[in-house]
Amino acid sequence: MNPISVGVWTYGMGTDRYVGDGYKPKMELKDRIEHIGKQNGVSSIEITYPGDINEDNYEEYKPLLEKYNLSICAMGVELVCDKQWATGSFSSPVKEVRDKSVLLVKKAMDFAASIGTKTVCLWLGQDGFDYFFQTDYVAAWNNLIEGLQECADHNPDINLGIEYKVSEPRLKCMASSGGKTLAICQCTGRTNVGVCMDIGHSLNAGENPAETASMLISQNRLFHLHFNDNYLIADDDMPVGSVHYLHFMELFYWLKKLGYSGYYSLDMYPYRDNPDTAVEASVKFIQGMDKFIETKMKDITFSTEFDRNPSRILSSLFTKMFDL
Repeated sequence: MNPISVGVWTYGMGTDRYVGDGYKPKMELKDRIEHIGKQNGVSSIEITYPGDINEDNYEEYKPLLEKYNLSICAMGVELVCDKQWATGSFSSPVKEVRDKSVLLVKKAMDFAASIGTKTVCLWLGQDGFDYFFQTDYVAAWNNLIEGLQECADHNPDINLGIEYKVSEPRLKCMASSGGKTLAICQCTGRTNVGVCMDIGHSLNAGENPAETASMLISQNRLFHLHFNDNYLIADDDMPVGSVHYLHFMELFYWLKKLGYSGYYSLDMYPYRDNPDTAVEASVKFIQGMDKFIETKMKDITFSTEFDRNPSRILSSLFTKMFDL
């Protein structure tokens, strides 16, 4: 089975726009790592650079990571949650801001290389627009591509995974769908620029995650996966499989069939819930679904018979699901 990781933000305060100081007390990063380390089935953490762990404090956390045999499978770069990115990061019309974003990503790549982390994720949530006639779309696109190219060339051994999202905090994000993000990757002409696919964001974009993941794998661009769920209205970051059971079933089927070997990284934000139980439930869902696909779904075939009578696949599926 694929290794499972947990984003350390899962153990955050549960802050939202209505309860600014959060629903839970602040948990220090060491305590978050302790909680994750005690979870059965979890072998890695995901962090945000530089706010969580960086080149200045890594030695402080290294013994704790070793105690629980936890690696850092990926790190996101803080290009969103600071007012300096109000005009965007890579796509900003302000050259000084673009230069800052490129420099920060290069530093993250250097740190990642120094500790053996292969993937740096870029959520471009501030790159986009809010109003019509606000943005020079061509200039923004060219700035984005050029910035990604410069970072990719900095260290071709580090993968850059672009995390797409329809909106938030920008009302309209540039990297808003799997297909558009694939186009961005291909425009860079760099093989180490790919996609960090967040399943909740994919659902918000109206995608079938299995289809999008298959497309990205076929183009060698699926570098990392963030697992969570939602009700489609917002980016709820709920436990895996809590809403879209069949979506996840088909996703797991195609990930296994197409040989995805990367991490299943839990990217959740349980506002009022206990993060330990949210992680536990998600891990059990992943383990159970992996076992189900391995034991019950390996003999599925695709043929013109199903094309002519597509509901037959549902009958076959439900028979397997419920042992009928």
